[in-house]
Amino acid sequence: MRKKLAVLLFHLMLENGGNIAMFTRRKFLLNSALLGSAAMFLPGCASTPKPRKIGANEKLNVAVVGPGGRGSATVSAVGSHAENANLVALCDVDDNRATEAYKKYPKAKKFRDYRVMLDKMDRDIDAVAVCTPDHMHYPICAWAIAKGKHVFCEKPLTRTIWEARELKRLAKEAGVTTQMGNQGHTYDGWKDLREWVEAGVLGEIEDIWMWTNRPVWPQGGDLKKPAGEPVPSTLDYKTWLGVAPYQPYSKNILPFNWRGIRNYGTGSAGDMACHFFDTPYSALDLGFPVSFTVKSSSFSDYSYPDKTSMVMNFDNKLGVNGKIRLHWFDGKLRPDAIKRVDDSFLKDPRNSNCLFVVGTKATFTGTHYGTESRLSSREQMIELKKSGLPEKKYPRSKHPGLPQLGWIDSCIDGSVSESNFDYACPFTEMVLLSMVGALMPERELKYNPEKMSFESCPEADRLVSSLYDYNTEYLP
Repeated sequence: MRKKLAVLLFHLMLENGGNIAMFTRRKFLLNSALLGSAAMFLPGCASTPKPRKIGANEKLNVAVVGPGGRGSATVSAVGSHAENANLVALCDVDDNRATEAYKKYPKAKKFRDYRVMLDKMDRDIDAVAVCTPDHMHYPICAWAIAKGKHVFCEKPLTRTIWEARELKRLAKEAGVTTQMGNQGHTYDGWKDLREWVEAGVLGEIEDIWMWTNRPVWPQGGDLKKPAGEPVPSTLDYKTWLGVAPYQPYSKNILPFNWRGIRNYGTGSAGDMACHFFDTPYSALDLGFPVSFTVKSSSFSDYSYPDKTSMVMNFDNKLGVNGKIRLHWFDGKLRPDAIKRVDDSFLKDPRNSNCLFVVGTKATFTGTHYGTESRLSSREQMIELKKSGLPEKKYPRSKHPGLPQLGWIDSCIDGSVSESNFDYACPFTEMVLLSMVGALMPERELKYNPEKMSFESCPEADRLVSSLYDYNTEYLP
């Protein structure tokens, strides 16, 4: 009975255009949090099928949801791995955006609704790649896992902390192979940094500095909801909305500018911090911060701030006196000074996506994707090369920059994928703390990961499970 209720609630919610507030008030008089928990019960059921074992002479049958946008890279990656994978299905709500993928792979079955695809092709799909806007990552991944499918999901893995926790649980219970699409984790940067720190090259760690030029889309407190306009005949807008509250279609939001809107995206953090943070998080075993504070420009119930700066404080044995500070800037903000970095570099607008890890002896730098590892001081780097770079103790990826290929290999041979959900979910949770802080500016927040709660801050606790804009205009 409980399983049947979950199926009914989940389908009805999506078929009402994802308007959770309207649906619960008019149909069940339940609050949105209760509905979300009940609707997501299905993937955790004991009857979830186990993934099919791939035989020695068989290929992995892969479906891609969202091949028309960022998913085009995944379509190309899967297609390039033809010796191990078949691209059997493509699912996109926008026929125009998906045209190129449809033409390139005419034998792949075409769908607009992922639920229909997974129902009709259940026996023919082994794995699902999810490349949609952020707000649909969790429901599509959960539905695929409930069907016993291996799952690849673009970053950010989820839009909320609660969703990240749930995906980790669901994937573990189902025994599926998972992977987040943060390609930087497949490059050498975080392994280089770890080896250099362990070899004593940097000394004790003091600070981590990162900044990005994002957002490059409309965002901020002055952003207004656009007036509705006719939905193109090539777009299934209701399915695009999915679990998000209803809002009239606008070409000012689709297909890209949803990132700065609270109902759909995760702002600059979801777009870029999932790249930047990976190198220090992995190399230094950062875990969760003991406290953090974010300064934000104006924002609204509708849109995130377009500028933030954040300081996270970590207890860490590699830090000076067991402490490490992480600094994050977006919206073209950047630090005034960094040890061993020229002021001219910091002032040059061309240097827009940067990472520095400052130690007591030297400062490490590289790209936001984890490439081009070096010391910021040219003289120190020359000396390091003369004396010999630290030993490469940690295995390098077979597919640098292509996490899709490593995932396919792991689905087939049973090996542990590089950025699987056991790693990616807590990492995403840590990144998403910055979104909570951006909506609680100038407040020192202390997060308890055991309780998934903030110390003496119930306003922040609400943001753990929902970043939705529940304005009264959505209610009956």
